[in-house]
Amino acid sequence: MLLPSLNMVAALFTVFLYSQAEASITLSSTRVIFEGNKKEASVTVRNLSSDEILVQSWLDNDNPGKTSASIPFAVTPPLAHMAAQSRQILRVLFKGTGVPTDKESVFWLNVQEIPKAAEGENILQLAVRQRIKFFYRPSGLSGTAKTATEAVTLAIESRGLIIKNPTAYHVTLTDIQVKGSTYTSAPIRNFMLAPGETKHLNVPGISSTSSLTLTAGSIDDFGAKNVYSTSLGSTPSHLKPLKP
Repeated sequence: MLLPSLNMVAALFTVFLYSQAEASITLSSTRVIFEGNKKEASVTVRNLSSDEILVQSWLDNDNPGKTSASIPFAVTPPLAHMAAQSRQILRVLFKGTGVPTDKESVFWLNVQEIPKAAEGENILQLAVRQRIKFFYRPSGLSGTAKTATEAVTLAIESRGLIIKNPTAYHVTLTDIQVKGSTYTSAPIRNFMLAPGETKHLNVPGISSTSSLTLTAGSIDDFGAKNVYSTSLGSTPSHLKPLKP
């Protein structure tokens, strides 16, 4: 009798884990914006499966030194029973203080699916968690989130790029690429610029002596990617939207 190889066992185990970890829930958005002039923000969870589940929800800020108790927002309900093919609205409430009033703050909303206990022995079950960005946007900020990307400046400095976000909003850039007549950079996938942040990117082979154009996507409040472009040099330039 031939015994299965270690590679075969590992492959079968990976397939098993994938099938068990496939999420049954979906969220109504890829990010949540809490406007400062509103009393709450919400997101809808849908259970697409034919089984009932528990859904646990909480906020964190990716800072291991801070507990959820130090975050001035609460998710309700924090634990919800969901029937098969049902929906649940999660509401996020603000405690009133604890975040800056002159710029956006960002947290992570975690929604974890806890499957119903399976019958039988030796059955592995995994709790699948989804995480989306949660932004608190105080009222009265100058400018708008929609135009924040166009306020970002980019310039060639040394052998890289210096990118500045002078606004009070978070700006998420993705698929950044620099091209010239004889030069094409490797794409830089994505990163987020916090309000007032300056970021230095190492871009091998880039030079301010040649004519270069940068293109980048920017993620808006609805999770859509809008494409921008600018000419690059040693003098800071602004991103401009590319028309479809």
